[in-house]
Amino acid sequence: MNFNEELNRIKYKNNHSRNVLIAEIASFILVIAVIFGIRVTFDALDMVGDALQLKTELRGLVSCIKEKDYAGAEAARQNIDVITDELNSTLDEPMMKMTTKIPVAGKYVSSLHDVVDMVDITSQNIIKPAILVLEQYPMSDLKVDDGFNVNVVSAYIHLLEDITPQVEELSAKLDGLNIPMGDSGKIAEYIDKFTPILEAYKDAEPYFPLLTSFLGEGSDRTYLLAAQNSAEIRASGGFPGSIGTIQIRDGVLRIGDFESVYNVLSYNTPPGGNVTDQEDELFGFWMNYPRDACYNPDFERVAYIWALAYERNTGEPVDGVVSLTPMIIQDLLGYIGSITLSDGTELNGDNATRVLQNELYFKYMSEGNETSASSDMADALFAETAKVTMSMLVSDFSLGRLKDYFNIFLEGAENRTIMMWMADEEEQEYARIAGCAGGLNSDENNPKTGVYFSCSVPSKLGWYLNMDTNISEPTLNDDGTRTYDVTVSLSNAIDNYAIRNGGGYILGNYNGAIKGFIHLFAPAGGTVSDFKASNGLHLYRDEYEGLELGYSLGVMVYPDSNITITYKVTTAQGVTTPLGVSSTPTLQGYR
Repeated sequence: MNFNEELNRIKYKNNHSRNVLIAEIASFILVIAVIFGIRVTFDALDMVGDALQLKTELRGLVSCIKEKDYAGAEAARQNIDVITDELNSTLDEPMMKMTTKIPVAGKYVSSLHDVVDMVDITSQNIIKPAILVLEQYPMSDLKVDDGFNVNVVSAYIHLLEDITPQVEELSAKLDGLNIPMGDSGKIAEYIDKFTPILEAYKDAEPYFPLLTSFLGEGSDRTYLLAAQNSAEIRASGGFPGSIGTIQIRDGVLRIGDFESVYNVLSYNTPPGGNVTDQEDELFGFWMNYPRDACYNPDFERVAYIWALAYERNTGEPVDGVVSLTPMIIQDLLGYIGSITLSDGTELNGDNATRVLQNELYFKYMSEGNETSASSDMADALFAETAKVTMSMLVSDFSLGRLKDYFNIFLEGAENRTIMMWMADEEEQEYARIAGCAGGLNSDENNPKTGVYFSCSVPSKLGWYLNMDTNISEPTLNDDGTRTYDVTVSLSNAIDNYAIRNGGGYILGNYNGAIKGFIHLFAPAGGTVSDFKASNGLHLYRDEYEGLELGYSLGVMVYPDSNITITYKVTTAQGVTTPLGVSSTPTLQGYR
């Protein structure tokens, strides 16, 4: 054999040996892969079994809670903890961890970790404390005769506050989660039962501190509940014709009877009200009489005077004031059903505002029927409506309608048909944060121009007032401020029938013309300027509580007439939030 043949033989042998080695290595790797694959497969099968059992336990948990079997619910919850521990043990094994480096399987395994963590958070930090509260404070204890058990309400508020961090963490994990589990849909479907709770929690969270302080941890408290009459329209809503109380005594909240404002509040504003010369100028001396303090659009100031006047008249201090209008009565009746007043009048979710703010007056106080007895009857029916509606709300209260009640509150806070004042300044700050304090605009970054109207002559013409406000697109100024053109339109929708039959009690002194005050406020940190009225009305300039305003105490809105007032509003420097409106709520949407 020559040299070349020997060289080729050696190369062949080396190549053959190398190929054999490669094949052997490949075979070994294949065996390892098969073993690993089988192991992962068996682990996956175990996990599917655990997942199906988890689903069963979750269903059992929900069923037990519905049936108020809290011992069974806790047992199911503990089983859930055992299953999640088993799942975590499997996912933490080295071979399972190796799969996280595989493109598709890795995402699956990582997501399963999130799922198990989510279930664990729900079980340990949300469901467990909830079961304890449900067991200790059953919802069957919520109503006590004609009132509410404050301790039950407080327990559930504190529960929601305590689980805040866990709710936020769970909500973040739920967002975008989409993983198949076994033979059924998405893992998220097993947690969907908690989604409505999360959504309701997020909506209600800003109001928990206010509600907690309102309940006072069960301590004795007294609040005024003012039923404001928007037919006698005032800047803060309406004349407070009837005033009742909300009392918390021995841990039970009850709504008391409503009485005429003349019987409840002192005739004059107590010295502690400190009515200023400027307020006399701006609001026509009316703030010296508590029942008429609501010519001032700042409900915080108005409610303070009402509280002082109540204490002076009764000797009992109050912890706060809640204001409601007939529009809220109609909204509530839309959910809790109709009521029938002592004179046979039926009120429901479609007609309550129209009847209370217009038809009852024509029934009892039209031309020729203007007697003190008729007036007393109309006022008594208004007070009866407030009392019966509140009593019906308590007796027919349903947790299933809680979201509906909450939506009524939100809408009322937005349009100033529900306002709250708390005597304690820290608690009042909670009312401001919740958006129901009814004060003048104080947040530069949330600018609102105030548009407020009051009838200045005793009448029921608020029913016929139309007031609409339009705001232009802003002009950006060189200094970083923004200027808006604002147009306020006033009109009087009274018809000839009402003018012929209304009488002085309904029409006032000007045969159906609405005489009143208008106050147009700048937003916090902003300015108002260039007031012009289509009828030549002059608006005076002033500043109140640090806000610029234009006002007139001599507005006349005649039947079938229209007044247009234009002015410019400039917001604070650097504010980009669009200008909004805070306005006296009118009745035009209920005619």
